[in-house]
Amino acid sequence: MSLSLEKIKILQKGFDRNHSVGDKAFYVDINESNIHELEHLIVCLLGELGEFANILKKVTRGDFSLEDVKGDLDEELVDAFIYLIKISNQFNVDLEEGYLSKLEKNKQRFNGI
Repeated sequence: MSLSLEKIKILQKGFDRNHSVGDKAFYVDINESNIHELEHLIVCLLGELGEFANILKKVTRGDFSLEDVKGDLDEELVDAFIYLIKISNQFNVDLEEGYLSKLEKNKQRFNGI
């Protein structure tokens, strides 16, 4: 199945709007009055990247082969992606437009290298 980034954002928003843990909603629009929600999502994102890094550390020091933990690495990377999508939804970031804009800046910046 092939999904566009917009479709992924819609699916994630639908999931988040329909789920909560206790009184903690999975989806909250982020603004000045609840900036702590953005902080929470960033901590979660960094936690997932930390889990990815920890597994990779164990591969590089020889505890596991990359083949043995590839599935675990994939899952942690997808978890990080989910938090990026959640942040883009809740903080109203247009990832597609932002990506294209940044790509053009990077082309100009690195064109002469």
